[in-house]
Amino acid sequence: MRRIVLALSVFALITGPAALVSAPEPAFAQAGCRAQTPAPGTLQRASILNALRPHVEAMAGEDIEFVVQSMRVACTWARVIVRPQTPGGGGNRYESVDALLENRGGIWRLRQIACMEVGCDPAADQYAAIYPNLPRALLFL
Repeated sequence: MRRIVLALSVFALITGPAALVSAPEPAFAQAGCRAQTPAPGTLQRASILNALRPHVEAMAGEDIEFVVQSMRVACTWARVIVRPQTPGGGGNRYESVDALLENRGGIWRLRQIACMEVGCDPAADQYAAIYPNLPRALLFL
């Protein structure tokens, strides 16, 4: 038993300092990022929506267009709340989608679609739990 306790103690001493030495993830390092809303028709807005589109179309099973309810961009992150519908709005309309995207290397990528079901935590809480460096400006739309 003493050997197990000693082995665990040595393991903790070996692995513990490594965690302290590694580059810490800057907690809310992007807290100072100012959020802005890309204007309709801009390349940034289109790029964000086009990164989200294939995922929502796969869920809907058909081509869709977005009615943007909210879009905020801060640093390399974007949060959008959109209402998907069939092109032209004459067909199907779907429940709102709250999504988080990240820009890496100039390419927007979907990171998370928040659970919007009854009993789920609010989207901001879901995002903050998974992405601790997310700019605060995106948590409060």
